[in-house]
Amino acid sequence: MKTLGKAVRERRMALGLTQREFAARVRFEDGHSISATYLCLIEQGLYKPRGHIIAEFARVLGVNPDVFFYLAGRVPPDVCEIDATNEELEAAFAAFRRVLRGGCRRASQQFRHGVIARREGGGSAI
Repeated sequence: MKTLGKAVRERRMALGLTQREFAARVRFEDGHSISATYLCLIEQGLYKPRGHIIAEFARVLGVNPDVFFYLAGRVPPDVCEIDATNEELEAAFAAFRRVLRGGCRRASQQFRHGVIARREGGGSAI
């Protein structure tokens, strides 16, 4: 499985940025740039960054932050703020697994079928 560090490194290199150039664009909450050493530790998987830095990586590299949060093994902050029941969480993770295992097209079709079935009073696919 790809790690956050590997994904950041691959995208950074694809954009032609050195560690120093990229680090200068990524900011801590106080506005200061991260160091190239800090970036190197993250890229090598030796350090796990805070949520703010994960979001900054995504912003600077033009990647959806959800992807980087997933690769870091974290839940995006906006999802953590949702007051969900256990059943809603179970359904959300089941849908997530279906998409990853079966591909987006099949899961999307199953989701649409479930939505239509619920609208028509049928059972839930999720």
